[in-house]
Amino acid sequence: MTITEQPGQLQLVQDEQLLARLHYLCLSDRSWVLEQIFVRPSQSATTLADQLIKRFTELATAQSVTVNLLDPYAKRYFSHHPADQAILAANQLPVTGDAAVKPVALHLHTEEE
Repeated sequence: MTITEQPGQLQLVQDEQLLARLHYLCLSDRSWVLEQIFVRPSQSATTLADQLIKRFTELATAQSVTVNLLDPYAKRYFSHHPADQAILAANQLPVTGDAAVKPVALHLHTEEE
């Protein structure tokens, strides 16, 4: 399994088959946004996503950038890896605790309301 790196994305490839991909935006020399992580359904999402996030964290640390997270899995990953949270931007929404963003309940309105 190999991680290939291109501007704005990391890919995990094995035997020329794409297994997982991480997309990020470089907003500036000091600010990146981790947008999305995709994992092929037949693969272990946790294992592959974690590998991509670890490599992304290494790249962000080496470039001395701060990171904002959009991907829900990445938010969960960082909430369980406090040592890696040093790269998160100060304005990043909290990933844990009372102030953390939580799912909103879906409430469908009926004609009677």
